[in-house]
Amino acid sequence: MRGHRDLRLILAVTLVCAVGSLITPLGAVRVIFAVPLALVLPGYAITAAVFGSRLPAWPERIPLTLGISLASAALASLVLNYLPGGIQGFPWTLLLVLIVLLASGSAARRRGPRRDRQQPPSLPSLKPRPVTVVLGIGAVAMVVVALILAQATPENGQASGFTQLWIAPPKPTDASTRIGITSEQQQTRAYRLVVKVEGEAKPEVETFELGPGQTHLVKIDSGGIGPPAGVVAKLYLRSDPSRVYRRVSTRLR
Repeated sequence: MRGHRDLRLILAVTLVCAVGSLITPLGAVRVIFAVPLALVLPGYAITAAVFGSRLPAWPERIPLTLGISLASAALASLVLNYLPGGIQGFPWTLLLVLIVLLASGSAARRRGPRRDRQQPPSLPSLKPRPVTVVLGIGAVAMVVVALILAQATPENGQASGFTQLWIAPPKPTDASTRIGITSEQQQTRAYRLVVKVEGEAKPEVETFELGPGQTHLVKIDSGGIGPPAGVVAKLYLRSDPSRVYRRVSTRLR
């Protein structure tokens, strides 16, 4: 990359930010290194690779840099999510550094040698070129798609889901005991909840279904309970009704 000062600077800053984000123990200081690495450097390198020696003006280059960097970070995270190691600091940083390195090398080849000795171009018009508009729209679309995919719960036949059962005692302003069931399974599951309050003849039984990420909330009115009373909640899978799947208990005052 001899003669391309901006590309050399981008590579140097990328290496500094990568090392700083990995070895810095303080979270606030780590953000100083991670933000440029995620939001600026990949976008600038890819923009330089796409346009070569005909870089757009700064009013066009800034949103392109930000949009492409966001898309690169989102898609890199999406790729790492499906790899065995998952989304972790080191592979995420390494992938962004690799993107900057490959894009900068491509930009240097497209520009040709010793670009720094050329005369600086005159200030271009602020009107964006059609290719810039297309790339900007594409970057925004990539970010939107990546965010949608990141929010979706993927189905994986080899992944083991789980279900959370919890119980919370009454608040000072509410005499109801709350029992919650949150499903993090990979598909919709059917459940049966049995809640037994000490001193009551019959337990409360509910059957319901939960999809991935959904929560079912049950309230037990404990306002009329005098002495301390035990509450036991047992959760069963309807596919295995004889075995207790989850169990929580507490005492109400």
